[in-house]
Amino acid sequence: MSKNLIILLLITIGISYEVPNMFYTFQLSWPGSICLTKQCYKENVGNYKGQSWAIHGLWPGATNDSGDCEELEACTNNKFKESNLSKTTMTNLDQAWVGFFNPSGSFRAHEWNKHGTCWDEKDDLVPQVPGMNIQEEYFQTTLQLWKSYNIYDILSAAGIKPDDHKFYDTDSILDAIENEIGSSAQLLCTKDSNNKLLLVSVSFCVDEKYEPQRCPCDVYGGIPCGSRKNDKVRYPVFRL
Repeated sequence: MSKNLIILLLITIGISYEVPNMFYTFQLSWPGSICLTKQCYKENVGNYKGQSWAIHGLWPGATNDSGDCEELEACTNNKFKESNLSKTTMTNLDQAWVGFFNPSGSFRAHEWNKHGTCWDEKDDLVPQVPGMNIQEEYFQTTLQLWKSYNIYDILSAAGIKPDDHKFYDTDSILDAIENEIGSSAQLLCTKDSNNKLLLVSVSFCVDEKYEPQRCPCDVYGGIPCGSRKNDKVRYPVFRL
């Protein structure tokens, strides 16, 4: 049995185990690109205003002794319940973490059940309040990251703004983000109906103190773009 499987089993049955070399991948998505390629629905959008990148997730991971990446998934049976979240947190989630093409509640439940159950509550960014449950801490911590690293504002300050017709160099996008966060980032794209690249996700990694660090591994889930090859991408305006 592998070391990492043993770790996951220990976590699952509730035995405390310090996972070495832990990090978190923070991924944000651009709804303008998502809704060009998928059918988005007004009832899923909540209070999203179109001038921010949306949270996709905060994903725990670890590197083993050989430096290989290991995703930590579904570590406990602590299932997501909206009733565990405060009214303030729900209001903020409806601005920052919404489903667009699927119900937001289902999306958040998926992210908690798969990834949040492996989050270490010792590693939060929010003040400890008596009686605060771990789900509230996880979502508040992720929201705080979203506020601290405002990708929309970072790109806008560099003259990179949503535009239905303009193409941007991925080098310029990465430079703007990396100069601001002080570490490397990764971009994922999808393709539009004309087979042109659409910028869909920005990811970067943070350590257990939530300081940006170089990701130990690549982020999957789309077309890697911006690997310093002068890719040209669209960054379209958000519309339903």
